[in-house]
This record gives sequence, structure tokens and C-alpha cells, in this order.
Amino acid sequence: MANIQAETVAAAQDLAGLDEAALYVLIGTQEKAIERNPVLAFDARLSPGYDTAHQGLVTELKTIGERIANKWARALFDLVCGAKDDDPTRTQLLSAVGISEAAAIAAVTALIMPLVSPPIAAAVSVVIVKKFLIPAGGEICLYWGEQLGPAEG
Repeated sequence: MANIQAETVAAAQDLAGLDEAALYVLIGTQEKAIERNPVLAFDARLSPGYDTAHQGLVTELKTIGERIANKWARALFDLVCGAKDDDPTRTQLLSAVGISEAAAIAAVTALIMPLVSPPIAAAVSVVIVKKFLIPAGGEICLYWGEQLGPAEG
């Protein structure tokens, strides 16, 4: 398990240079590839090529990726920002954000990896850090919650 986590963190940090739209498309293509071949869920560096015959339009892939990223962003937000100030998970994440983007990506990846496949954890963690955590500065939970909007019922 430690090797999978280390490989997933490394994969996530390699994705840090991608913009949000590219990450959403990647997450969508990963999801479609894993649906067709579940063994791929264990490949932290899964980067399937775009296949119109099996994956649909790029806009659909982007929408799928955005939904998946928002789902896990909401779950992590609830875990971190719904916790008490001295909760170890909350402390770990907030400390990592204060160190660097790479440390934040590693912390988020480690937190969501038990919940989702390694390739999706890698890409989603980068979205969460870039979209919600880094821009927030010292107001992480307030900003993050505003960006997520109300929880869907």
C-alpha cells in the first residue's frame, strides 16, 4: 500500500502543471477507461488516450471529470472543515497548504486515496489544491465552502 500511495502522490505532483480543464478531461477519460477495464484503477499514472468511439465527446468527458472532482472536493471539505480545530486530519491538511503546493497535493492525495482509485485521486487532488486550497490563503474553509456552494441534496 505504501508503494501505491507514493506512486499516486508522485503522479499527482506530475499533473500539477495541467490546467483545470485538462484535469477534468483527464479524470473523465480515466473514469471511462476504468469502467471498460477495472484493472486500470490500480495504475496511478493512468493517462488513457482520447477515444471518440468509446468515450464520447470531450465536453462530456470534461463534465464527468468536473462532477467527480466536485464530489471528492465536497467530501474532503466536509471532513476537513466540518472537523474540530484540533482534528489531526484538519491540522495535517492546513499545515501542508502552508508549506507548498506540492505538500498540499501530497496531503490531499493521501487523504482521498483510500476512497477513490489512485489515478483519479491523483488528478482530483491537484484540482482541489489549485481550485480551492491555494487561492484561499488563510481562509481555507470559508473560501472552499463558497466555491463549492450549497450541498446537493
